[in-house]
Amino acid sequence: MPKKNEEAELNKLSLDQKMDMLDEIIEKLETGEATLEESFALYKQGIGIVKNCNESIDHVEKEVLKINEDGTTERFPDMDGE
Repeated sequence: MPKKNEEAELNKLSLDQKMDMLDEIIEKLETGEATLEESFALYKQGIGIVKNCNESIDHVEKEVLKINEDGTTERFPDMDGE
C-alpha cells in the first residue's frame, strides 16, 4: 500500500497515467536488470498503483447514473445486483 503522500500523488494522476506507470514497472521487471531488492520495491510500487486504480474505478462506478427516456436519472444497480 502506498504511503499517504504517495497515495495523494497517485490520486492526482489520471487512470491512463497510472497505467503508463504500471507499464514502465513491468518493463523494468521483465528486463531482469533490476536487483532483487529493486524488483521487490518495483513490485510493491506496482501493487500500490493497482490498488489505487481499483479504488478510483470503484468510486466512478458508484457515481454512474442512468438517464431514463423521460430525462430523469437513477443510479445503476450495483454489480452485486443490489
